[in-house]
Order: sequence, then C-alpha cells, then structure tokens
Amino acid sequence: MKNFFVILGGMGTLATTNFLNDLNEAYKPSSDQEYLNYLVVNHATIPDRTSFILKKSKENPFDFLKEDIESVDKLNPDFYVITCNTAHFFYDDLQKLTKKPIINMIELVENKLNKIKKPSTIGIFATEGTIKSKLFNNIIERCSHKAFVSSRKIQDNINECLYGDVKEKGTINFERYHNTLKEMMDQGCDYIIIGCTEASYINSKDENSNLYPLIDSEKELVNESLKLGLKLQKNIDI
Repeated sequence: MKNFFVILGGMGTLATTNFLNDLNEAYKPSSDQEYLNYLVVNHATIPDRTSFILKKSKENPFDFLKEDIESVDKLNPDFYVITCNTAHFFYDDLQKLTKKPIINMIELVENKLNKIKKPSTIGIFATEGTIKSKLFNNIIERCSHKAFVSSRKIQDNINECLYGDVKEKGTINFERYHNTLKEMMDQGCDYIIIGCTEASYINSKDENSNLYPLIDSEKELVNESLKLGLKLQKNIDI
C-alpha cells in the first residue's frame, strides 16, 4: 500500500473508533476508492499511561508503543498519528524511533490557542497523567494564556467521566459531563481544552456540545490527518 498513514490506537479502543468515525464523517467521497489509506494499530493491551506517569504502575507504555512503531515502520507509512493525549508524554522519544513525522496533537491545540488574541483562562478536561505531565499547561503559558487549576472535586468528576463511564462501562453520563464543564466555566474558564480522546468521544456524541467554548484535541487531529491524507493521496489541499 502506498500513500497511507498509521494510527497508533487502542488507548482506548472506543476513543480510537471515535477518531475513525470522526475522520470518515469529516470527508464524504463519492466512491470506496476515494477514502484515505490508513493502517490502524489497535494495541488495546498497552498499559494505562496515567498509572505509569503517576508512578502507580511500573509497566512503561513506551515499550509497547516502541514495538508498534518498529513493527509498522518497515511498511513505510507517510506519517503517524497517536489517538491518545496522555501518550504524548512519550512523544519526543517516540519521534526518535522513526524518520516519518508523528503528528503532535498537543501542538495542534497550541495552534488554536495562538489564534485567541485576548489573554484567556483555559481549562483542561483531561486525565491526571496529562495534567501532571503539563502537556497542555506548557503550551497554554507559551501562548500567553493562563491555565485553570481544577479543584479536587472537578478532577474527580473528570476522572469519573473518562474512567468510570467511558473506559470501564462504555457509557456516557451527559449530566456529569455537562455539570463539570459548567462548573469550570462558572469558576472562570474562558475556553476548555478537551484533552482526552475519551472526552472527545463524549463530545462527538453530545448534541449540545456547542453550548461551551471547547477546543477538542481529537477534532484538531482529525482535521490535520484529513488535510495531510488528501494531499498525499489526491494532491488536494483543504
């Protein structure tokens, strides 16, 4: 196969499937042959990224991601995407494993933040691993904005949305999700980064997502993947 990219997924599987659904919803060609070429690595047994970052587990997810890249790099993909925000904790070391670009979802959010001209307070709806690693805090500060620090209550509710509902039960509690977003807004957030692909899964299913000023990292990754994929396959700029 030529002119294709690799999706490093399985972190978790619902989030990876949601990325594929959003990608296919964003582009509706007129024939089977006009869809993008890609290979999905749904490595569901990769250890939990947050548990490792918080030192609750000694199993290093990097070793599993390294194995994936080394396995598929021989097929000569044009680029990679990682459908997990927290896994970007390992981004620099993963990029060293391949000469092919790995699209950085965090940097895509940074591009959106740079377009907000007025200094703003930015909330982060993400795992504690992402919060502790300061993946988004660093770009928020670089863009001259202020990162909102969630209370223990808010973070517990975020954790329950991501882990208790989506990861463990495969369900969505829209009431909990909306109450959490509303509390973040009420406490001073001007924008909220959807910084976990499980939260992006919720956002994709949410008929009222336009009620909040959200910056969804997964949706930015979808847009960039589509842009680069079409350029490769059809020499089309969008």
